[in-house]
Amino acid sequence: MAVTGIYVNLPVADLAAGKAFYLALGGTLNEQFTDETSAQIVLSDAVFVQIMTHEQFKGFTEHAIASGGIEAINALAMESREEVDRLVEASVAAGGTEPRPAQDMGWLYNRAVDDPDGHSWELLAYDATKLPGAPE
Repeated sequence: MAVTGIYVNLPVADLAAGKAFYLALGGTLNEQFTDETSAQIVLSDAVFVQIMTHEQFKGFTEHAIASGGIEAINALAMESREEVDRLVEASVAAGGTEPRPAQDMGWLYNRAVDDPDGHSWELLAYDATKLPGAPE
């Protein structure tokens, strides 16, 4: 079995605000899977975020939509620290929030950003060859 992509489906209170955030996160809008209840944001050739109004999202599950807590932390690996910084800053400017300071472990640089609905994303850049104990 070979996984060809990941589709992250998220409920949002305000579809327009969600689109603005995910476009600022570096995505592009896939019009084919976008309407007044849902929008697909393509983050890479293999990563897709489908944001949906609460009403649309409820059509896919019997579970209640999580509220006031966190259900997952999604992580995106970037090519550089500069790209992490650029996308987090653009996402915050588009309505996201940065819940904690950047983490710099030498081999790993990591920043967090939450979308307007509180869905958490980690953006990171790392060099596994610099990981303590990595083979030389």
